[in-house]
Formats: sequence, C-alpha cells, structure tokens
Amino acid sequence: MTDIAFRYLIRGKMTSKQSIAREVDHEHSDFHFYEGRHLMKTFNNILVATDTRLDAHPILDEAVRLAQCNEASLKIVDVVPEFPWTARLMIKEHGGLRELLGSDIQVRLDALASPIREMGIDVETKVLWGKTSVEIIREVLRGQHDLVLRVAKGLDSRQKDLFGATGRRLLRDCPCAVWLVAAAETPAYKHVMGCVDVSTGHELDAELNDKVYDLASAIGYQHQARTSIVHAWGMEFEQFLERRIARQDFDEMLIQRREHIEGLFDEFLESHGRERSGPDTHLLKDDPAYAIPSFAREQGVDLIVMGTVARSGLMGLMIGNTAERILGDINCSVLAVKPDSFVCPITECEYVDPLASFSTM
Repeated sequence: MTDIAFRYLIRGKMTSKQSIAREVDHEHSDFHFYEGRHLMKTFNNILVATDTRLDAHPILDEAVRLAQCNEASLKIVDVVPEFPWTARLMIKEHGGLRELLGSDIQVRLDALASPIREMGIDVETKVLWGKTSVEIIREVLRGQHDLVLRVAKGLDSRQKDLFGATGRRLLRDCPCAVWLVAAAETPAYKHVMGCVDVSTGHELDAELNDKVYDLASAIGYQHQARTSIVHAWGMEFEQFLERRIARQDFDEMLIQRREHIEGLFDEFLESHGRERSGPDTHLLKDDPAYAIPSFAREQGVDLIVMGTVARSGLMGLMIGNTAERILGDINCSVLAVKPDSFVCPITECEYVDPLASFSTM
C-alpha cells in the first residue's frame, strides 16, 4: 500500500476510489483500495513515553512512521521517578539529585528529538516527575493526546512476563489508545491480529469492534502484513452444563450457540466488505485467555489489536484475572483502544509528592 493510501486511511478521509485516485500519480500505480467501510480514528497528537536509558528506541521509529502518515505532532517524554522513601530519609540533598537527573533526561530527550525535527515533523520534549504510569496518563489528559507509544516493559520492571506494571496500568486506565511495543529493535510487523467480540450485541462492543478492525487493517496495509480478524467464543456455564445435562441436549445447545455466533460474525464482516470464508478470519472455540495467546504463538502474530473496557467477553479482557492471564501468556506487541465514553480514573492535577517535606530535613 502506498504512503498516500495509508495517510488517507489513518486520517479518516478515505471515502471513494475516485477521491484517492486524484492523489495518486503514475509513480503509485501499485495502489490497492482499502475496502473497509468504517474509518479508523485519527492519530493527530502522539505521546511517545520512552526510557532514555535504553540503547535502542523502537517506539520512536514507529512514532515517526505514524506521524508522517498522519501529519501528526509528537511529544517525547521520560519520567523522573520517585526516590524510595529510605533514600529520602538518608540522603539530605535527594531533591537536588532528582533535579540533576531531570536535567540529564532532558538532554537525552532533546538528542532523540533533533533528527526527527530535521525530517520536518513537529516534535516537542518534556520531563515528567513522579510515578511513571500516573504521570504519563496525566500528560495525556493535559495534552489531549490520542495515542501513547510505550515499550512493553521498562528496565526496572520486576515483572517476569513481557508486560511491566506501567504497561498494564496504561492499558487499564489511559483514556486514549495505547501501543506497547515488544521488540528491542524497530518492529517489522508481518502478522497483525484484530480481536473482536460480536457476541454481546452491545453498542459499546460494536464501537470497539469497528475501531479494532480498522486499526488492524490499516496497520497491516502499512506494514504489508497478514491481517487476521479473530473472535474467540464459548457458551455461558459451558462446563457446568456439560456435566449436568444429557450429552445430546448439550451438543444441540452448543450447535445453536455456534450458529448464532457465526451469524453475528458474518454480519460484522459483511459490514466491512469481508467474508468469513476468507483465509484470515477465524472463529476460535475456547476461552479467550487461552485461545488468543495460542493463536498468536502458532500463527506468528507480531501485533495484537484489541478493545478494552467492555461489558463481557474478549473486550473485557483488561478487567480482572482474565487480563492478567492473557498478558502473561503473549510475547508480541499490543495496541489497545477504548470507547469514546471511557472515563479516566486518574485526574489531570499535578503530582503531589507525599514525602516532599523530608527535603527540608
């Protein structure tokens, strides 16, 4: 897909083949029109939450790619964390040390931003102070950012799996889309998976399904990657019913449930100009917490696109134990989107240091 085509996709301006054709010259004869009817949300104001201590910054490479296609602005931030309370008590001038650390981080941020500015991209830098996840979210609120790019796990993370505590908090509480990049080097996505839940019939899930489909499709086109659309399904109280009712009755209930889900999935795919008979649409019969990681491993998925904060099913993965189960079992990047009605539990007010008074001791 050409840069012009992707730019129209991601800016939400693709309306017809003719409108795109006017933008495509003879050098872009390989252009293929994106058939999906729903348009992905615009990314105009991207926040890149990096760790300046890292040797490589793959999220910056992806951010530059998105900014160029979106004509978006970038803000690159890093966070000066709180000192442990023991250090605050023992080091009299710990406040001055934090100031020096902040100055060093600002220099590193400016060095990262300089070559990006030379590309003609609008980019600014900022040092944040406090708890990493909280301050990133507050900066999102202050700057009205519509996408956060962040490494999946920071250098100081104690989490054993791919996603650190900061990444998990952002997936749960950040009001805008969150893209957690797992790769140590610039990612070259070869297989993008969009996870949808068509089973609830709720407007919130329908909104998220459309966002997931459009994002996964556009990113897949941009990276010339395979794009799979997946729905994992089961039957409520399935294990209980299997033990308590006649096998014939249980099998009939399961068949009816599957046929119902197939019909809903067909309707969703048709609304996007796609058919379930295609090679990259999948109905997975299993608990989503098992089905999604298993599919991702077996099919070599590089990026999972999913919705969060819905009422039930796959879209509710980020709430409770199911979220922990799936995040602890995947080893690829994740892009999570929330409904427009999501209310962030974190306020925009400035961080208050609970032990600030010790700096005067």
